[in-house]
Amino acid sequence: MSSALFDPDEVTWDVVIIGGGPAGAATAITLARFGRRVLLVEERTATHFKLGESLPPASIGIVKHFLGDLEEAQPHSPGFFRTAGNVSVWSSDQADVTDFFFTSTGFGLCVERLAFDEALREKAVEAGATLLKGVRFESCVRTNDPTPVWQLMLGSEGRSQQVRARFLVDCTGRRAAVAKALGVQFAPDSDALFAYAQLFSLAGHDDEHYTRIEAAPNGWWYSNRLPSAEENESMRLVVFHSDKDLPAAKMAARPAGFDQLLNDSTHIGPLLESRGYQPCGTIRGAPANSQRLHNFCGDAWMAVGDAAQAYDPLSSQGIDKALRTASHAGHMVHYALTDFEQGLAELDTSNTYVRQYEEEQAQLWQTYLPQRNYYYGMQPRWSDQPFWQRRRG
Repeated sequence: MSSALFDPDEVTWDVVIIGGGPAGAATAITLARFGRRVLLVEERTATHFKLGESLPPASIGIVKHFLGDLEEAQPHSPGFFRTAGNVSVWSSDQADVTDFFFTSTGFGLCVERLAFDEALREKAVEAGATLLKGVRFESCVRTNDPTPVWQLMLGSEGRSQQVRARFLVDCTGRRAAVAKALGVQFAPDSDALFAYAQLFSLAGHDDEHYTRIEAAPNGWWYSNRLPSAEENESMRLVVFHSDKDLPAAKMAARPAGFDQLLNDSTHIGPLLESRGYQPCGTIRGAPANSQRLHNFCGDAWMAVGDAAQAYDPLSSQGIDKALRTASHAGHMVHYALTDFEQGLAELDTSNTYVRQYEEEQAQLWQTYLPQRNYYYGMQPRWSDQPFWQRRRG
């Protein structure tokens, strides 16, 4: 869809969604399938590096719900790479293998995010949503016109224009740009986890289909193969996670330091070396800490996906959470708007469905925290190292 903006007098959208990642696109799909007039706003127009992510077999159903039947897709279809299981070197230096063969689907997925996100946006447009690319959120204010409505300023190519919406959804990821503009703060958390990612390439075919996780003295490693655009090339993503203030994190930000840490690993480093992988591109860093907003929603707005609460990647819940909470949010927004249209309720925090979304998000956070602490607590080694000491508090 063109990035051209609209005549401000042309339309009042039922819902404007800021952010076109998995959470935003899935929310748009859900609402558009209800027949809602939805504007999906995505700031980026060009390709932008995003970390790949592994999805367990239990997540296949929610992916199918939004993208259709994956059984007909080829193993190397854009955006997906089927995984056979997990190899975890965590509680000891011995590898623990979980095979997906005996699950209901028989496989997991490694997602190449650029293609995956684009596929979801295409589905949103097919469902009836309007997509704007290359358009950024600038500001918002709620006015009476003569009924309550959001006035949003969106910017594109050096100019700004106003659009109107009855409901506003923040899907801007960890930035939570809309919530921040509304003055909503993040809950305090001492977690400083940061991810340092390096791509590796191999001229040839690699038939290794396992996701790998390995604990280290100052953090932990993640690695998985990614779909490759070249037929005779294999790509692998390797990510080191550590707290940003620790010396190991500063090492991981530089090629020499990343290589040194990788050489000290027990399994992932030797795996790369034995297959002949070579680093390609630059090391990229991204926050990976746990965080949540003080308030997940308010008068005629909601935060969805990582904008509401972001999880430690050890949970492997990023995309799964984005899609499930997007489905829930889409339903709650539609029901709230329906009650408003019928004169049964306002679109504020007294609305049954707005309140239900807030309560559901709070419950998800309370469920997540002990799970995160449990998995870190399963790793008994290096109890004298700061990274692990912090996670035993």
